[in-house]
Amino acid sequence: MNIALYIARRYLFSRKSKNAVNIITAISLLGVAIGTLALVVVLSVFNGFESLIKSMYHEVNSDFVIHSTQSKSFNTKDFNLEGLKAIAPWSSIQEVYEEKVLLRNDDQEHIAKLKGVSIWPSTDSLIIEKHIFKGNSFRSYSSDNWAIVGQSLAYTLSLSVHQTNPLKVFVPNPLAKPNSLSDAVFLQKNLFVSGVFSVQSEYDASYLITSLNGIQEFLNKKDFLTSIELELNSDENLDGIQKEIESLLGTQFNVENRFQQQEFLYKVLQTEKWAIFFILAFILLIATFNIVASVIMIVLEKRKDISSLWAMGTPVNTIQKIFYYEGFLITFFGGGLGMLVGVVLCFAQQEYGFIKLGEQGSFIVNTYPVEVQWADVGLIMLTVMSIGILVTSIPVSFIKRKFIQSS
Repeated sequence: MNIALYIARRYLFSRKSKNAVNIITAISLLGVAIGTLALVVVLSVFNGFESLIKSMYHEVNSDFVIHSTQSKSFNTKDFNLEGLKAIAPWSSIQEVYEEKVLLRNDDQEHIAKLKGVSIWPSTDSLIIEKHIFKGNSFRSYSSDNWAIVGQSLAYTLSLSVHQTNPLKVFVPNPLAKPNSLSDAVFLQKNLFVSGVFSVQSEYDASYLITSLNGIQEFLNKKDFLTSIELELNSDENLDGIQKEIESLLGTQFNVENRFQQQEFLYKVLQTEKWAIFFILAFILLIATFNIVASVIMIVLEKRKDISSLWAMGTPVNTIQKIFYYEGFLITFFGGGLGMLVGVVLCFAQQEYGFIKLGEQGSFIVNTYPVEVQWADVGLIMLTVMSIGILVTSIPVSFIKRKFIQSS
């Protein structure tokens, strides 16, 4: 039986002779609980927003994207597409040619990105087609003169589905000679809007999507692509697959996974999360100094017990352990209480969404998104206990100097 732990537990739960000691102990425990609760809730909210943002970009970023390291575009004849298909169980492979263009609808003009897409297998649907809320896909027509447009871009140019007048697309003519009156400065193509999609605000404001063949003919880039986008059937070994693709294609091509495609965004999200974690951990450290006051007050009240234990031959380490365990128990029960309440609150928010983002304004979600990650819960508990152990060592050393050595 651990005598030091037994005595510490009796000291913690027994009624003290002075009511101030009970109050300080309760404040210490409550301070640890509130600090732990804040860490759990705030990190869970950050996890919720991070998952929400990732889900938004998941629809516009493929598992892998392949670009040429030599130039903007590359010839498909120099690309081992069949070898790529054999690497993993792909759900789809999209061949893409993307170009920045000038769009004109009546008197309104806007710079946007024209994206030509061809998918393998051809019977599968494009991910973006699931987000068409008005009209239908350009693939529903045999002609290459149809396109789908993002909601924000359609609003900017006052575009409507199946409007009679075409949308004019302009791109600089790379073959035009300077000071030549006969060469057209711009290449022009007319497109009709077959549908409008809404998937992610930045993407909706930038992209016009049409067939790959139509873009290649328009730009005189037959057999050329700017990228290849790959989607997996299931969660495979992404790092291993990426290395296999890089080994197959060599240094002429660059392969990016989802994280690398939005690397800056994900780094910002992680930096914000851990910055808040360290700020709250510092606040928790300050709050746990109440444990010092609590343990010192218990030491002062139990100094006769300390003298008696010392006179009976109790080792110094055992006496110190009693009050070390005292601080440890305050930290443990306070941290456990805060952890329990925090996790329950987060799961309640997930289930019922009782905390709203606001009554006014347009939000992607109506309630604060939260996501409890058990790795974070473990890290928080480890942090709380480490801080508690560190802080408790202060009054423990005080016992030896003031009471035992002077006896």
